[in-house]
Amino acid sequence: MDKQLREKLNAVKLVALDVDGVLTDGKAFYGSNGFEGISFNVQDGSGIKYLQRCGVEVALITGRTVEAVAARAQVLGIERVYQGAKVKREAWDALKSDTGLDDEAICYVGDDLPDIPVLRCAGVAVAVANARPEVREVAEIITAAPGGEGAVRELAEMILKARGKWQEVLGRYLDQ
Repeated sequence: MDKQLREKLNAVKLVALDVDGVLTDGKAFYGSNGFEGISFNVQDGSGIKYLQRCGVEVALITGRTVEAVAARAQVLGIERVYQGAKVKREAWDALKSDTGLDDEAICYVGDDLPDIPVLRCAGVAVAVANARPEVREVAEIITAAPGGEGAVRELAEMILKARGKWQEVLGRYLDQ
């Protein structure tokens, strides 16, 4: 990791995540009664908890409104959840207003076209491995892992290593 990217990651105070295609693999399951199910990667969840323990807040910005997203956010202690954000730039502006943070202090992770306006604003723009080509062009980091399969965990480790906090996280488990 080059020095400039390390400095930018070190300045991140909040990581904002798209949900479908980033925090999930983008698949939604529907039952005969209209129930919708989506799956979340537990290692991504652990990465979110590691970020939070090290002082990095996490927020969700998603174009859809799904009960499972609110439930997952509650489990992970994510307080800032912007569902139904058809124009993600508006949710981004609301997030900045709600937190008092500027663009440079926020990292955004996306995978599809509606994420591009936000990625262009973010202090650190991240695309998951299976993001659309147009999204990958805008991102300065492209994860090795696809969305819903550890991309968020990968980014979390990258941020924590840049901040010199990864050994602290490891110590919690290796020193037992």
